[in-house]
Amino acid sequence: MATPTAPFQTPPPLPPGKSQHHIVVLEGIHADMPPFDFPHTIAIHQRSTPAQVAERIRDATIVVACVVPVTPSDMDGAPHLGCLAVMAVGIHWVDKADCARRGVTVTKCPAGNVDAVGEHFLGLYFASRKRVVQVHHKVTTTDEWRERGTLTKLWPDGPPMGCRQEVLGIMGYGTLGKRIAQLSGAVGFGEVLISERKNASVVRDGRVKFDEVIARASVVCVCVPKEDDTVDLISEKEFKAMRRDALVINVARGGIVNEKALATALRQGRIAGAATDVLEVEPAGVGSGPLTPDVSKGEEEVPNLTISSHVAWFTQTTIETYKRLLKEGIEGWANGTLQESPDKVNRVVVVHNGKVWN
Repeated sequence: MATPTAPFQTPPPLPPGKSQHHIVVLEGIHADMPPFDFPHTIAIHQRSTPAQVAERIRDATIVVACVVPVTPSDMDGAPHLGCLAVMAVGIHWVDKADCARRGVTVTKCPAGNVDAVGEHFLGLYFASRKRVVQVHHKVTTTDEWRERGTLTKLWPDGPPMGCRQEVLGIMGYGTLGKRIAQLSGAVGFGEVLISERKNASVVRDGRVKFDEVIARASVVCVCVPKEDDTVDLISEKEFKAMRRDALVINVARGGIVNEKALATALRQGRIAGAATDVLEVEPAGVGSGPLTPDVSKGEEEVPNLTISSHVAWFTQTTIETYKRLLKEGIEGWANGTLQESPDKVNRVVVVHNGKVWN
Protein backbone atom coordinates (compact mmCIF):
# COMPACT_ATOMS: atom_id res chain seq x y z
CA MET A 1 0.00 0.00 0.00
CA ALA A 2 1.04 3.59 -0.61
CA THR A 3 2.48 5.54 2.28
CA PRO A 4 0.08 8.33 3.30
CA THR A 5 1.53 11.81 3.00
CA ALA A 6 -1.33 13.79 4.56
CA PRO A 7 -4.17 13.21 7.03
CA PHE A 8 -6.67 12.89 4.19
CA GLN A 9 -4.57 10.11 2.64
CA THR A 10 -4.88 7.64 5.50
CA PRO A 11 -5.98 4.15 4.35
CA PRO A 12 -9.35 3.12 5.81
CA PRO A 13 -9.17 0.75 8.78
CA LEU A 14 -10.20 -2.86 8.40
CA PRO A 15 -13.25 -4.12 10.33
CA PRO A 16 -12.47 -5.50 13.80
CA GLY A 17 -11.04 -8.99 13.58
CA LYS A 18 -10.56 -8.84 9.80
CA SER A 19 -7.23 -8.98 7.99
CA GLN A 20 -8.49 -8.00 4.55
CA HIS A 21 -11.26 -6.18 2.73
CA HIS A 22 -14.35 -7.97 1.44
CA ILE A 23 -15.65 -6.95 -2.00
CA VAL A 24 -19.22 -7.72 -3.05
CA VAL A 25 -20.09 -7.43 -6.74
CA LEU A 26 -23.83 -7.11 -7.27
CA GLU A 27 -24.00 -7.30 -11.08
CA GLY A 28 -21.11 -9.32 -12.46
CA ILE A 29 -23.15 -10.03 -15.58
CA HIS A 30 -22.02 -6.78 -17.18
CA ALA A 31 -18.23 -7.24 -17.10
CA ASP A 32 -15.45 -9.26 -15.51
CA MET A 33 -13.72 -7.68 -12.54
CA PRO A 34 -10.16 -6.38 -12.87
CA PRO A 35 -7.53 -7.73 -10.48
CA PHE A 36 -7.23 -5.70 -7.29
CA ASP A 37 -3.76 -5.26 -5.81
CA PHE A 38 -4.52 -5.37 -2.10
CA PRO A 39 -5.53 -8.20 0.26
CA HIS A 40 -9.22 -9.00 -0.19
CA THR A 41 -11.90 -11.58 -0.59
CA ILE A 42 -14.56 -11.21 -3.26
CA ALA A 43 -18.12 -12.46 -3.78
CA ILE A 44 -19.50 -12.05 -7.29
CA HIS A 45 -23.24 -12.20 -7.93
CA GLN A 46 -24.14 -12.22 -11.61
CA ARG A 47 -27.45 -10.45 -10.97
CA SER A 48 -29.11 -8.91 -7.93
CA THR A 49 -32.62 -7.63 -7.34
CA PRO A 50 -33.24 -4.66 -5.04
CA ALA A 51 -34.68 -7.06 -2.47
CA GLN A 52 -31.42 -9.04 -2.38
CA VAL A 53 -29.01 -6.14 -1.94
CA ALA A 54 -29.17 -5.67 1.85
CA GLU A 55 -28.38 -9.30 2.64
CA ARG A 56 -25.62 -9.55 0.06
CA ILE A 57 -23.70 -6.46 1.18
CA ARG A 58 -24.02 -7.11 4.92
CA ASP A 59 -20.34 -8.01 5.44
CA ALA A 60 -18.86 -5.90 2.64
CA THR A 61 -16.28 -3.17 2.99
CA ILE A 62 -16.49 -2.51 -0.76
CA VAL A 63 -19.56 -2.86 -2.99
CA VAL A 64 -19.43 -2.82 -6.78
CA ALA A 65 -22.77 -1.87 -8.33
CA CYS A 66 -24.02 -0.78 -11.72
CA VAL A 67 -27.76 -0.34 -12.19
CA VAL A 68 -29.37 -1.92 -9.14
CA PRO A 69 -29.65 0.73 -6.39
CA VAL A 70 -27.86 0.46 -3.06
CA THR A 71 -30.15 2.46 -0.79
CA PRO A 72 -29.63 4.04 2.64
CA SER A 73 -31.73 1.26 4.18
CA ASP A 74 -29.47 -1.32 2.53
CA MET A 75 -26.44 0.43 4.02
CA ASP A 76 -28.02 0.42 7.48
CA GLY A 77 -27.30 -3.30 7.62
CA ALA A 78 -23.74 -3.01 6.28
CA PRO A 79 -21.77 -1.44 9.14
CA HIS A 80 -18.36 -1.99 7.55
CA LEU A 81 -19.18 -0.54 4.13
CA GLY A 82 -16.62 2.09 3.19
CA CYS A 83 -16.64 2.25 -0.60
CA LEU A 84 -19.49 2.09 -3.11
CA ALA A 85 -17.92 1.75 -6.56
CA VAL A 86 -20.35 2.24 -9.43
CA MET A 87 -19.27 0.63 -12.69
CA ALA A 88 -21.13 3.16 -14.81
CA VAL A 89 -21.22 6.83 -15.73
CA GLY A 90 -24.72 7.60 -14.49
CA ILE A 91 -25.29 7.41 -10.73
CA HIS A 92 -28.70 9.03 -10.36
CA TRP A 93 -29.79 6.41 -7.84
CA VAL A 94 -26.97 7.16 -5.38
CA ASP A 95 -27.96 9.22 -2.33
CA LYS A 96 -24.77 11.28 -2.26
CA ALA A 97 -25.63 13.28 0.84
CA ASP A 98 -26.42 10.12 2.80
CA CYS A 99 -23.15 8.50 1.73
CA ALA A 100 -21.26 11.62 2.81
CA ARG A 101 -22.92 11.52 6.24
CA ARG A 102 -21.97 7.87 6.63
CA GLY A 103 -18.41 8.43 5.48
CA VAL A 104 -18.93 6.08 2.52
CA THR A 105 -16.79 6.86 -0.49
CA VAL A 106 -18.55 6.74 -3.87
CA THR A 107 -16.68 6.35 -7.15
CA LYS A 108 -17.86 6.07 -10.73
CA CYS A 109 -16.43 5.70 -14.25
CA PRO A 110 -16.58 9.24 -15.69
CA ALA A 111 -16.84 9.54 -19.47
CA GLY A 112 -16.02 5.85 -19.77
CA ASN A 113 -18.59 5.21 -22.49
CA VAL A 114 -18.61 8.46 -24.45
CA ASP A 115 -17.39 7.11 -27.78
CA ALA A 116 -19.70 4.09 -27.63
CA VAL A 117 -22.82 6.05 -26.71
CA GLY A 118 -22.08 8.75 -29.27
CA GLU A 119 -21.79 6.11 -31.98
CA HIS A 120 -24.99 4.45 -30.76
CA PHE A 121 -26.81 7.76 -31.11
CA LEU A 122 -25.92 7.76 -34.79
CA GLY A 123 -27.08 4.15 -35.11
CA LEU A 124 -30.43 4.95 -33.53
CA TYR A 125 -30.78 8.07 -35.66
CA PHE A 126 -30.28 6.20 -38.92
CA ALA A 127 -32.47 3.30 -37.77
CA SER A 128 -35.25 5.73 -36.90
CA ARG A 129 -35.04 8.11 -39.87
CA LYS A 130 -34.64 5.22 -42.35
CA ARG A 131 -37.15 3.01 -40.45
CA VAL A 132 -34.72 0.12 -40.72
CA VAL A 133 -36.47 -2.09 -38.16
CA GLN A 134 -39.89 -1.60 -39.74
CA VAL A 135 -38.55 -2.37 -43.21
CA HIS A 136 -36.83 -5.50 -41.93
CA HIS A 137 -40.07 -6.63 -40.29
CA LYS A 138 -42.04 -6.12 -43.51
CA VAL A 139 -39.51 -8.01 -45.62
CA THR A 140 -39.23 -10.96 -43.23
CA THR A 141 -42.88 -11.36 -42.17
CA THR A 142 -44.99 -10.21 -45.16
CA ASP A 143 -45.07 -10.29 -48.96
CA GLU A 144 -45.65 -6.55 -49.28
CA TRP A 145 -42.36 -5.81 -51.04
CA ARG A 146 -43.00 -8.46 -53.70
CA GLU A 147 -46.65 -7.54 -54.10
CA ARG A 148 -46.23 -3.75 -54.22
CA GLY A 149 -42.77 -3.51 -55.71
CA THR A 150 -41.60 -1.03 -53.07
CA LEU A 151 -41.83 -0.29 -49.37
CA THR A 152 -41.36 3.45 -49.69
CA LYS A 153 -44.97 3.94 -48.59
CA LEU A 154 -43.73 3.27 -45.06
CA TRP A 155 -43.05 7.03 -45.26
CA PRO A 156 -46.61 8.31 -45.93
CA ASP A 157 -45.49 11.95 -45.83
CA GLY A 158 -42.85 11.45 -48.49
CA PRO A 159 -39.13 10.67 -48.52
CA PRO A 160 -37.19 11.09 -45.27
CA MET A 161 -34.64 13.84 -44.83
CA GLY A 162 -30.96 13.23 -45.33
CA CYS A 163 -28.33 14.43 -42.88
CA ARG A 164 -27.79 17.75 -44.66
CA GLN A 165 -31.43 18.70 -44.07
CA GLU A 166 -31.38 17.82 -40.37
CA VAL A 167 -31.36 20.31 -37.52
CA LEU A 168 -29.96 18.52 -34.50
CA GLY A 169 -30.90 19.76 -31.05
CA ILE A 170 -28.66 18.47 -28.25
CA MET A 171 -30.10 18.38 -24.73
CA GLY A 172 -27.06 18.09 -22.46
CA TYR A 173 -23.69 19.42 -23.54
CA GLY A 174 -21.25 17.60 -21.33
CA THR A 175 -18.58 15.26 -22.63
CA LEU A 176 -21.16 13.07 -24.36
CA GLY A 177 -23.08 15.96 -25.89
CA LYS A 178 -19.86 17.41 -27.29
CA ARG A 179 -18.93 14.05 -28.80
CA ILE A 180 -22.36 13.71 -30.41
CA ALA A 181 -22.01 17.20 -31.88
CA GLN A 182 -18.61 16.24 -33.28
CA LEU A 183 -19.85 12.97 -34.80
CA SER A 184 -22.96 14.60 -36.23
CA GLY A 185 -20.85 17.26 -37.89
CA ALA A 186 -18.63 14.57 -39.36
CA VAL A 187 -21.57 12.81 -41.05
CA GLY A 188 -22.92 16.10 -42.39
CA PHE A 189 -25.79 17.26 -40.19
CA GLY A 190 -26.91 20.61 -41.55
CA GLU A 191 -27.18 22.49 -38.25
CA VAL A 192 -26.50 21.72 -34.60
CA LEU A 193 -28.29 23.58 -31.79
CA ILE A 194 -27.03 23.33 -28.22
CA SER A 195 -29.93 23.68 -25.82
CA GLU A 196 -29.85 25.88 -22.75
CA ARG A 197 -31.29 24.36 -19.59
CA LYS A 198 -35.05 24.21 -19.45
CA ASN A 199 -36.59 27.30 -17.81
CA ALA A 200 -33.19 29.04 -17.61
CA SER A 201 -33.42 32.82 -17.19
CA VAL A 202 -30.12 33.44 -18.98
CA VAL A 203 -28.96 31.89 -22.25
CA ARG A 204 -25.22 31.28 -22.33
CA ASP A 205 -23.06 32.07 -25.33
CA GLY A 206 -23.34 29.34 -27.92
CA ARG A 207 -26.62 28.03 -26.48
CA VAL A 208 -30.19 28.29 -27.72
CA LYS A 209 -33.32 28.57 -25.60
CA PHE A 210 -34.77 25.19 -24.71
CA ASP A 211 -38.18 25.99 -26.21
CA GLU A 212 -36.58 27.20 -29.43
CA VAL A 213 -34.61 23.99 -29.78
CA ILE A 214 -37.78 21.97 -29.23
CA ALA A 215 -39.56 23.95 -31.95
CA ARG A 216 -36.74 24.03 -34.52
CA ALA A 217 -34.98 20.69 -34.23
CA SER A 218 -35.72 17.86 -36.62
CA VAL A 219 -33.72 15.56 -34.34
CA VAL A 220 -33.78 15.99 -30.56
CA CYS A 221 -30.93 14.15 -28.86
CA VAL A 222 -31.39 13.59 -25.13
CA CYS A 223 -28.08 13.07 -23.32
CA VAL A 224 -28.54 14.86 -19.98
CA PRO A 225 -27.85 13.22 -16.61
CA LYS A 226 -30.92 12.03 -14.76
CA GLU A 227 -31.51 14.44 -11.90
CA ASP A 228 -34.62 15.73 -10.14
CA ASP A 229 -34.89 18.63 -12.59
CA THR A 230 -34.48 16.49 -15.71
CA VAL A 231 -37.20 13.92 -14.99
CA ASP A 232 -39.95 14.44 -17.61
CA LEU A 233 -37.73 16.99 -19.35
CA ILE A 234 -39.63 16.16 -22.51
CA SER A 235 -43.33 15.48 -22.06
CA GLU A 236 -46.69 16.31 -23.61
CA LYS A 237 -46.07 20.06 -23.90
CA GLU A 238 -42.76 19.55 -25.70
CA PHE A 239 -44.15 16.94 -28.11
CA LYS A 240 -46.98 19.29 -29.08
CA ALA A 241 -44.40 22.00 -29.88
CA MET A 242 -42.17 19.81 -32.05
CA ARG A 243 -42.06 19.59 -35.81
CA ARG A 244 -44.14 16.78 -37.30
CA ASP A 245 -41.00 15.43 -38.97
CA ALA A 246 -39.02 15.41 -35.71
CA LEU A 247 -37.25 12.44 -34.20
CA VAL A 248 -36.48 12.06 -30.50
CA ILE A 249 -33.40 9.99 -29.64
CA ASN A 250 -32.77 9.17 -25.96
CA VAL A 251 -29.35 7.85 -24.98
CA ALA A 252 -29.51 9.21 -21.43
CA ARG A 253 -31.75 7.51 -18.86
CA GLY A 254 -35.31 6.31 -18.68
CA GLY A 255 -37.73 8.83 -17.22
CA ILE A 256 -36.15 11.90 -18.80
CA VAL A 257 -38.52 11.50 -21.74
CA ASN A 258 -42.01 10.84 -20.41
CA GLU A 259 -42.87 7.44 -21.88
CA LYS A 260 -46.65 7.80 -21.78
CA ALA A 261 -46.46 11.15 -23.56
CA LEU A 262 -44.04 9.74 -26.14
CA ALA A 263 -46.32 6.78 -26.87
CA THR A 264 -49.25 9.16 -27.36
CA ALA A 265 -47.23 11.46 -29.64
CA LEU A 266 -46.19 8.53 -31.83
CA ARG A 267 -49.66 7.03 -32.01
CA GLN A 268 -51.16 10.39 -32.95
CA GLY A 269 -48.45 11.17 -35.50
CA ARG A 270 -47.35 14.36 -33.73
CA ILE A 271 -43.71 13.44 -34.44
CA ALA A 272 -42.15 11.24 -37.11
CA GLY A 273 -40.42 8.76 -34.86
CA ALA A 274 -38.33 8.02 -31.82
CA ALA A 275 -35.56 5.74 -30.66
CA THR A 276 -34.39 5.00 -27.15
CA ASP A 277 -31.68 2.92 -25.54
CA VAL A 278 -33.20 3.35 -22.09
CA LEU A 279 -36.52 2.76 -20.39
CA GLU A 280 -37.96 3.77 -17.05
CA VAL A 281 -38.36 0.13 -16.01
CA GLU A 282 -35.36 -2.07 -16.80
CA PRO A 283 -34.92 -4.85 -17.70
CA ALA A 284 -38.02 -4.39 -19.87
CA GLY A 285 -40.29 -6.72 -21.77
CA VAL A 286 -43.76 -7.04 -23.21
CA GLY A 287 -46.21 -5.09 -21.06
CA SER A 288 -43.58 -3.60 -18.74
CA GLY A 289 -44.22 0.02 -19.68
CA PRO A 290 -45.95 2.46 -22.04
CA LEU A 291 -43.43 1.86 -24.84
CA THR A 292 -43.66 -1.94 -24.71
CA PRO A 293 -47.42 -2.63 -24.87
CA ASP A 294 -48.85 -6.14 -24.78
CA VAL A 295 -50.77 -6.20 -28.04
CA SER A 296 -52.07 -9.70 -27.25
CA LYS A 297 -54.11 -8.06 -24.49
CA GLY A 298 -55.48 -5.37 -26.75
CA GLU A 299 -52.91 -2.69 -25.93
CA GLU A 300 -52.22 -0.44 -28.90
CA GLU A 301 -48.88 -0.77 -30.67
CA VAL A 302 -46.47 2.17 -30.54
CA PRO A 303 -45.50 2.94 -34.16
CA ASN A 304 -42.23 4.31 -35.52
CA LEU A 305 -40.31 3.45 -32.37
CA THR A 306 -36.92 1.73 -32.15
CA ILE A 307 -35.73 0.37 -28.79
CA SER A 308 -32.33 -1.03 -27.87
CA SER A 309 -31.78 -2.71 -24.53
CA HIS A 310 -29.47 -0.25 -22.73
CA VAL A 311 -26.50 -1.44 -24.77
CA ALA A 312 -25.28 1.91 -26.11
CA TRP A 313 -22.29 1.71 -23.76
CA PHE A 314 -21.34 -1.85 -24.73
CA THR A 315 -18.07 -1.96 -26.68
CA GLN A 316 -14.67 -3.49 -26.03
CA THR A 317 -13.21 -0.07 -25.35
CA THR A 318 -15.90 0.81 -22.81
CA ILE A 319 -15.42 -2.44 -20.91
CA GLU A 320 -11.67 -1.93 -20.67
CA THR A 321 -12.12 1.70 -19.64
CA TYR A 322 -14.69 0.80 -16.98
CA LYS A 323 -12.40 -1.87 -15.55
CA ARG A 324 -9.47 0.53 -15.42
CA LEU A 325 -11.48 3.30 -13.73
CA LEU A 326 -13.13 0.86 -11.32
CA LYS A 327 -9.71 -0.44 -10.29
CA GLU A 328 -8.40 3.12 -9.96
CA GLY A 329 -11.22 4.05 -7.60
CA ILE A 330 -11.25 0.96 -5.43
CA GLU A 331 -7.48 0.74 -5.04
CA GLY A 332 -7.28 4.47 -4.44
CA TRP A 333 -9.80 4.11 -1.60
CA ALA A 334 -8.05 1.08 -0.10
CA ASN A 335 -4.67 2.82 -0.29
CA GLY A 336 -5.95 6.16 0.98
CA THR A 337 -4.85 8.06 -2.12
CA LEU A 338 -8.13 9.23 -3.68
CA GLN A 339 -7.76 12.73 -2.27
CA GLU A 340 -4.76 14.38 -3.85
CA SER A 341 -4.80 17.66 -1.91
CA PRO A 342 -7.18 19.52 0.42
CA ASP A 343 -9.21 20.73 -2.57
CA LYS A 344 -8.59 18.06 -5.20
CA VAL A 345 -9.66 14.43 -5.60
CA ASN A 346 -9.15 11.75 -8.21
CA ARG A 347 -11.42 12.08 -11.26
CA VAL A 348 -13.41 8.97 -10.31
CA VAL A 349 -14.52 10.40 -6.95
CA VAL A 350 -18.11 11.43 -6.31
CA VAL A 351 -18.14 11.32 -2.50
CA HIS A 352 -15.09 11.03 -0.26
CA ASN A 353 -14.02 11.94 3.26
CA GLY A 354 -17.53 13.08 4.14
CA LYS A 355 -17.82 15.49 1.21
CA VAL A 356 -19.77 15.42 -2.05
CA TRP A 357 -17.25 16.40 -4.73
CA ASN A 358 -19.20 15.79 -7.95
